[in-house]
Amino acid sequence: MLVLFVLRLLYILLPALCWAFLVRTRVVGAAVLALLAGLAVALVGLQQEWYFTRAAAEFTAGYPLLCGLVILAGALTERRLRGPRPKREFGTPVGGAAVALGAHALVGVAIGFAYQSLAYDAFLPGAAEVSLPPGLTVEHDDDGYCGSNFCARTLTIGSTAGLPPAEVAARLRAALAADGWSPGRHDLLQRPHGWLLDTRVSQVGLSETPRGVELELSGSDGSSGLAGPDPRPGRP
Repeated sequence: MLVLFVLRLLYILLPALCWAFLVRTRVVGAAVLALLAGLAVALVGLQQEWYFTRAAAEFTAGYPLLCGLVILAGALTERRLRGPRPKREFGTPVGGAAVALGAHALVGVAIGFAYQSLAYDAFLPGAAEVSLPPGLTVEHDDDGYCGSNFCARTLTIGSTAGLPPAEVAARLRAALAADGWSPGRHDLLQRPHGWLLDTRVSQVGLSETPRGVELELSGSDGSSGLAGPDPRPGRP
C-alpha cells in the first residue's frame, strides 16, 4: 500500500517537480505552477471521490499530456521573453526533467491500456456518482462491499423537509432520469460509468423503507451490465 501511495504521489507531483528545473522567469513560472497545481488538485479530487465525471479515465490517463502542454506553453513563453535556452543546459537537470516528462507521458498511455483491461471487472462506484436533487440528502452510506463478480454500496436517502419515502423516491427517479440514467432490466436504472476508455456500467436499484429510500449503487463490466443477469446477490 505504501508503494502504491508513493507511486500515485509521484504521478501527481512529477510535472511540478520537472517545471521547477525548467523555469526561468518568476511571472511565467508562477502562472504555470498555478495551472499545474489546479490539474493536480482535480486529479486528487477524482481519486478521493470529491466529485464525479464520466471522463475520469481519460483525465487520469491524459494528465501527463495536459501537464506537458502547460509546461510546453510556459517554456515557449519564456523563450520569447528571454531567448533560446543555452545548449549547455541540456546536459544538466534540465535535460533530466525533459526525459522525466517523456516517461511520465508513457505511464499515462499505460494507464489508458490498464483501463481497457479493467473493463471486465466488477467495481465499486463512488457515492458522488449519484447527483441528488435539492432537498434530498444521504443519511447513511455503508461504504460498499464486494462479493463474487459483484460490488455495491447502499445509500439511505432522506428528505431535509420530512417528505415521505414515496415522494423522495419519485423525486430521486426524476433526478436520475434527467442525469442520464435509463431504465434497464430487473427494475434497475443504468448508465455508462465511463466515456471512451472505461466501458463499465453503473446500476441503481431503489427501494422504499420506513427509514427512507435505500439506493443500491452497483458496478459491473461493460459487456454484461446493460443486458446481462441481475448483478445483485440472490437475483436471477
